[in-house]
Amino acid sequence: MEPNPLLPAGYDIVWSLVVLAIIGLAIAALISLARSPRTGTPADSFRALWALAIIFLPLIGALTWFFFGRQPARANPRS
Repeated sequence: MEPNPLLPAGYDIVWSLVVLAIIGLAIAALISLARSPRTGTPADSFRALWALAIIFLPLIGALTWFFFGRQPARANPRS
């Protein structure tokens, strides 16, 4: 029985898509970090640490930023 020559290509495609998804998630997290409001509190000094975490640990850093780092959006009351 001869091995399927397309099987390694399939793995390459899947892993390439996974890597692209992780890179996209990290870029989205960095954009979200850059657009987050600066409050003037000491917590703003952690922005550089967040950026380093997102850059060096793209999956873990980005997911942590989205779930724990962002401030909840405030409703804008329009009267």
